[in-house]
Amino acid sequence: MKNDKDRARAVCKHETCNWLIFCGRNDKKTCFQIKTFVSKHDCPTDFKNKQANRKWVVKMLKKVLRINPEIKHGQIHELFKVDYKVILDDNMVFRATKEARDLVEGSEREQYGLLWDYANELMMSNPNSTVRMNTTPMPESPPQFKRFYVCLDACKQGFKAGCRPLIGLDGCFLKGYYGGQLLSAVGQDGNNQIYVIAYAIVDVENKDNWKWFLELLHKDLGNYERNGWNFISDMQKV
Repeated sequence: MKNDKDRARAVCKHETCNWLIFCGRNDKKTCFQIKTFVSKHDCPTDFKNKQANRKWVVKMLKKVLRINPEIKHGQIHELFKVDYKVILDDNMVFRATKEARDLVEGSEREQYGLLWDYANELMMSNPNSTVRMNTTPMPESPPQFKRFYVCLDACKQGFKAGCRPLIGLDGCFLKGYYGGQLLSAVGQDGNNQIYVIAYAIVDVENKDNWKWFLELLHKDLGNYERNGWNFISDMQKV
């Protein structure tokens, strides 16, 4: 590439490529004018780029994760190859993805610290709801999260008023740094659609946590024998 105050010339850095652009000053219009331009690249695509460092990758991933937070590592590899013509190594993708997720979602530790605020907000915006959180005291650090139960009043009243007297119980793993289990109680509405009644986040799926969950559900819905609730589950929970 050659430049001076009156003209500029640039070529592809690959020796066998004919790509070229040349511009010179146009004194009549007091501007630069492209005089020669060979637009076709004959060189092979180079997927290595020193400017594609982790800081840049994180910046690009932040935009992607806001649109598609569940994107997989293989998809990220393909995305950067197709959109940015860059091949990233596995270590770069892993570290950059974690850093970008922390920036987009906030660190999971900080999110756990906001649970009390979340519980208070649920109670303020959904009066007569049931929100319970249990923690484990720690001698030299903040309390450790144990379990969190939510039964919104609108869901509770809607189930009683318009759903079939059938309650499904199930639990599933939570994917994330801290893991955990999601316990749920769901019904079926008049359109045969799933209707969420209550849910809980617990540290582990065991008899104690299921007992705690069902006791709170019993208080919210009333006596199952008197109301004729029937339960279905893939295993005995208590």
